Amino acid sequence: MWIGEAAERIRHQYALRTAVKEALDTLPAAVCYFNSSGSVKLCNPVMYRLFRKMAQSDLQSYQELKSALDGCDSSTGIVRDGNVFLFPDGSVWKYSEAPVKTEYGKIYIETVFIDVTELYERRQELKRQSKELKKMYEELKNLSDHMKEAAREQEILNMKSRLHDQMNLGVTAIRQMLRSGTASSENSAAVVQFRRAIQVLQEENSCPQDGLTEFIHDAAVSGIHVKITGQMPKERETLELFLKIMREACVNAARHADATKLFVEVEHGQGWHMFRVTNDGKPPEEAAAPRGGLADLERLVVKEDGRMEICWHPSFVLTVRLPDSDAVGS
Repeated sequence: MWIGEAAERIRHQYALRTAVKEALDTLPAAVCYFNSSGSVKLCNPVMYRLFRKMAQSDLQSYQELKSALDGCDSSTGIVRDGNVFLFPDGSVWKYSEAPVKTEYGKIYIETVFIDVTELYERRQELKRQSKELKKMYEELKNLSDHMKEAAREQEILNMKSRLHDQMNLGVTAIRQMLRSGTASSENSAAVVQFRRAIQVLQEENSCPQDGLTEFIHDAAVSGIHVKITGQMPKERETLELFLKIMREACVNAARHADATKLFVEVEHGQGWHMFRVTNDGKPPEEAAAPRGGLADLERLVVKEDGRMEICWHPSFVLTVRLPDSDAVGS
């Protein structure tokens, strides 16, 4: 009786092994198991074919597989990238290994190659697209910087055009005064503007081109006198941001308020700077949400952990509060 039971167990184990081997042979992955001595215990056809491409020989032991893996480089036609292997036919395989312990305590080494060709190609495509996007971002950033510089140059050009218009009016007024021998109030005002324009032109070439002096000079070209109360901040980043705010305020004062003076108040406290700008022009007819240049400035201020407020009535007042960069850094 026991002979029959033993035979049945043997048939069952054989059937189980056959089923496992057939299942392993149908896998698209390359799989091989090595016993504790490093000999091949179970290996599927995909692993045999893959190893033959790597070593031009049949797989016999775990040590042969490790040597083949370590020997992969550009000279063999197989490029290794960590645990990923790129084969000359364009396929890409990811290798892994791990110990496996049976219920009887035997230890085997499981080695697996998984075909990751499609994933690898997608990853490379994403890298390429990321590189292109980064390049496009840099180009857009440069374009944005150039556009801002072009806009600034256009504002300066507009200011100088106004200056030359004042000169033309002054010349016309002088001509009329010479012809008639009398001076009207309009002619006198034009001559005053003419003299002022001449003075600005004379100062243009000798004007030091540091940021604050350049701004005051450009404002004068546009016909706006800048009066600053208090000391400008010494931190370069804060000063540059204040200059951007003053330039935008100057342009808006000339364009929308017909102002002739720009008043700037600067205050400093423990860990903060306060900056307030107003003008002598006509007040806004109604409150409006910041847009254009003011909206851009507000984003810059918020980025520096600051706060920008605009008061529309009874007059336009732009207030900016920024943290002291030294205080933030400490």
